[in-house]
Amino acid sequence: MAKKGSVFSLYLIGLALVVIGCFLPLTASKFFGGGQSAFHAITNGSGDLKIGAILALCGAIAGIVFCFVSLGTKLPVKLISLIVSIVGGVYVWICYMNGGALAKGVFKAAMKVSGSKPGIGLIVILAGWVIALVGWLQSRD
Repeated sequence: MAKKGSVFSLYLIGLALVVIGCFLPLTASKFFGGGQSAFHAITNGSGDLKIGAILALCGAIAGIVFCFVSLGTKLPVKLISLIVSIVGGVYVWICYMNGGALAKGVFKAAMKVSGSKPGIGLIVILAGWVIALVGWLQSRD
């Protein structure tokens, strides 16, 4: 079993990666240039896209804050903040996909709709969610 400090840092590192990934390009075009970031969607995006990006970023930031602040409740606030971040990311993805392309296949449809490949920001965000979830699951022991 891992010590509580190392698991705590796994959750914290995962959510820090999500925050960092929000500032990196989410898509990479066929040529060398990068696409828009989630932070760009917050500042310049449409209504639905802005809501999802805010949920993804604020959920990750709240999870980082809850690592250092204890509310004294029995609610799993770290898990709730991670779920809010993931729901926000899925909502952004649905906004990009326009809902109808979901049944055709995740990555093929995403590349057709956007005309690009997943960027470093999207990869960092997905890795951060997985690392944070593993850290949270191991800390439950």
